[in-house]
Amino acid sequence: MPMTFYPHLEDAEKGSLEERIDVLMEAAQRYKAIVLDESAKTVVTENKRMMPRDQLAAYNWEEIARILRSIRELSEATKPEKMKKGNLLAKLAEVYEVLRSAKMSKLEAVRLALISEATHLGANPNSSQVA
Repeated sequence: MPMTFYPHLEDAEKGSLEERIDVLMEAAQRYKAIVLDESAKTVVTENKRMMPRDQLAAYNWEEIARILRSIRELSEATKPEKMKKGNLLAKLAEVYEVLRSAKMSKLEAVRLALISEATHLGANPNSSQVA
């Protein structure tokens, strides 16, 4: 069975940063659903570890890294620019939260670092509104 990568490359490279983060979020939610479904089936059917050949989906980390790089390159010259950058980082942290809940617990440190940076820039990490 072929492996599906989320997000799809043709979807992740279109639009503004906000739209691209929305695509990452949607892909992370789909990926999470597949991973949790796979792990539930594995536990129910057999008590063995999942092998790479059994994996149906993978997350495309290159896309999330590309967006993070784009956000980090944004200007911080004025307060509105700082707020926008902080809000984008907070929104990206939400993507990491979804991925963390997809049995990737080690992503919590990255998520916390993004929230910390967003807060430092003056963004409200509890709000996903982008200015």
